[in-house]
Amino acid sequence: MNIVVFGAHGVLGKAVCQALERQGHRVRRAARQGAHLAVDFRVDLSAATLRAAVQGMDIVVNTTGILIEREGDTWDKVHHAAVDALAAACEAEHVARIVHVSALGAGTGLGGGYMRSKLAGEQALARRRVDYAIVRPSLLVDEACASTRLFTALSALPVIALPGLRAPGGSRIAPVQVADVADCIAAIVAHPKALRRVIELEGPERLTYRAMLEWLRAAQGGGRALWVPLPWWLVRAAAWLALAWPQRVISPDTVRMLRASCEGRSETTRWLRREPLALDAQPQALPPAVAGIA
Repeated sequence: MNIVVFGAHGVLGKAVCQALERQGHRVRRAARQGAHLAVDFRVDLSAATLRAAVQGMDIVVNTTGILIEREGDTWDKVHHAAVDALAAACEAEHVARIVHVSALGAGTGLGGGYMRSKLAGEQALARRRVDYAIVRPSLLVDEACASTRLFTALSALPVIALPGLRAPGGSRIAPVQVADVADCIAAIVAHPKALRRVIELEGPERLTYRAMLEWLRAAQGGGRALWVPLPWWLVRAAAWLALAWPQRVISPDTVRMLRASCEGRSETTRWLRREPLALDAQPQALPPAVAGIA
């Protein structure tokens, strides 16, 4: 099939392109620069503009997303307006299916601009007369992911802050490997029947935030650490301050998602037709220090 992948230079986008090419599909990459198609969701927000990018395509995959608003990137543009325009373009060009990557927790009532924009994008897609699959993955794990590098760095500190006073670090996460999500998307692309629904993807086990950091620390050969509970209000205040730094992970919205411990009805095993990889099952997908131990 002819497939175009938007956000093809992102961590997940690259993995999706590779998974699709392994299955023999003809893949065109769309990104802001250095790809087959130059598409910038900060400015390319009309169906008329995007029709040329999807013309002749059987399937469209959209992996584009941002955690923090910065330099013209806004959640409303990237997660909502661009998705609406892309869906309209696919409808006009009679594309068979859109596979759109959203976020676990969208549609649960979780507040914040990030989740509101994700849900708005999903709703815009659902209004169009085109088959779609909305993929909501849990926390992505890969050595190229900024979040994976951040958690690995935090776990190596001699003093580690844990959010929450009643149950410090008790928020639950089901990390899923990028390679597994990419393989699931490749299977969704090839599904022979109409979908028009949400598909949630999680890893094989649900860990507390502290347990995840403990594992990462042990994998790096770290000894005992001093674990310091912090009230959530202080964690949120620190997240606001972090916005002033050139980083792409920490924000009040990501703190809100961590506290919510979003859970999904995971279909990872169904689409992979095997059990998803554990946190340490694929050394090349982990930070170098962790991979050496794994």
